[in-house]
Amino acid sequence: MAFVGLAVALLSLVLPWVSGGGPSITGLGLTDALGLRAFTPVNFLGLVVMAFLASVTLVARLGIFAILNAITAALVLVAHLVFVWVLYNSTGTLKPILSGLPAETSVSYGPYVAVIGFVLVIVGSVVAARSAEYLMPDRAEARLLDRG
Repeated sequence: MAFVGLAVALLSLVLPWVSGGGPSITGLGLTDALGLRAFTPVNFLGLVVMAFLASVTLVARLGIFAILNAITAALVLVAHLVFVWVLYNSTGTLKPILSGLPAETSVSYGPYVAVIGFVLVIVGSVVAARSAEYLMPDRAEARLLDRG
């Protein structure tokens, strides 16, 4: 489920985030339009870290990586919601917080798809953590979680 959430979050980058007042702007094009090109690697780094943690959880069945992935996805979700709030306050107003958006624009459905993706990552990671065979490797208190 976490991988599906990551795929949905990546898909949201090519969907329209801002529309109206001209052509729609995708999540990838939004950083150029707002002059925030320096933040693009940070966005992708968060997705890469979540993919790494989900992969390690899948292969090693270690609950600690699933817990870390859920925490990372929650932090990314909070940062995303803050950005969407700023984006809402920058569209359709005379005093935008972010400059660079065309006039008469509004937030489209792309950010909502990303939220669904991040929530899926969180839920999938929590389920993986609860069903993991081990919490941590090579620790006496972290042996099989199913001691019965």
